[in-house]
Amino acid sequence: MESFDELLFGAMDDTVRLVFGDATYELIYALMERHLRLKREEVRGEIDVFYAFLERLLGSKGAHVIKATSIKCLCLKLRREYKDVEEYFSVLDELYEIKFKLLIHSLRWKSLVCN
Repeated sequence: MESFDELLFGAMDDTVRLVFGDATYELIYALMERHLRLKREEVRGEIDVFYAFLERLLGSKGAHVIKATSIKCLCLKLRREYKDVEEYFSVLDELYEIKFKLLIHSLRWKSLVCN
């Protein structure tokens, strides 16, 4: 299971790519690697450093827009995942209910046969 920082970075990474396009996205990471000596794979554990770099590059308003949009995207993704999981819980509840009914029926049958 991914940590919150990994999920947040994934959302920020996706947002940067969507907002700026592939070429600028690659340029941002190339600049970050050159100036901070931090590779894209290492950013997952350094969200604050990534955000600070975006702030220097885009200004505080631009970086804030990226962060706010990323958080909204993350919330939407997590809500979808929760709804998917929630559907499985309802199926499991139905299965347990069926199992319980079968168990009760089986116990009644045994008591009738044994008596």
